[in-house]
Amino acid sequence: MRIQLILNGSRERYKGGADDARLRVWSTYCAPGTELELGYLPGEQETGGISKEYAFGQGDAVRNHALLYPEACARASADGYDAVIMHCCSDPGLYEARRQARIPVVGPGEAMLRAGLVIGRSIGMTVPSDAAVVHHWQQIRAVGVAEHVIGVEPINRPIGAYAGQDAEAMTDALTVAAQRLVDRGADVICPSGLAFVPVRVSAAEVGRRLGVPVLDPAYIAVRTAEMLVTSVAARQKQSL
Repeated sequence: MRIQLILNGSRERYKGGADDARLRVWSTYCAPGTELELGYLPGEQETGGISKEYAFGQGDAVRNHALLYPEACARASADGYDAVIMHCCSDPGLYEARRQARIPVVGPGEAMLRAGLVIGRSIGMTVPSDAAVVHHWQQIRAVGVAEHVIGVEPINRPIGAYAGQDAEAMTDALTVAAQRLVDRGADVICPSGLAFVPVRVSAAEVGRRLGVPVLDPAYIAVRTAEMLVTSVAARQKQSL
């Protein structure tokens, strides 16, 4: 099967190897026979300024990219992909994308929150910055898990350009934010911010430090996409 991972911005935003690093890490989660390929949102010139190089975790990126993802997902469907994954735990434009595409569209944030509800009873969510908190609460309510979420905790640590990122410092920063949620009673952590987990930070390592499960949204998104494609194929075969 072919799955497209649509990055949350143009090629220019992921210059310096950030896109290749994401493909390399995410591909390790694929089952044999799955081809994972990158897609991009259109650039600033193509969109009249909508697709800018936003700062990581900035709220405007979520609002504006919600206008761009549905068309990108529909294009992936027309190009013959079996499923598409948004490379953004904020899932911008997810429900409209599903209306436009004829293939499964997976939002890592939604998939992770639903998995968190299966694994634990009190979900804690870390997000990159204060600017992301309001949107993620909206997302939590839309997914229908608000009564099980004890808090959304911002990390508020700049990560810089990909080439200069410090994986150890990023791991420490996510752990500190997640610890505040564990102290409030969280028994599972859902980390938003795909620049952290899985590219620079190991969810398993943070979980080891905290003593509670920390989910990997990339792993869950890939496996969910594969499961959905397989399920649709099996159903179609049965109907023949």
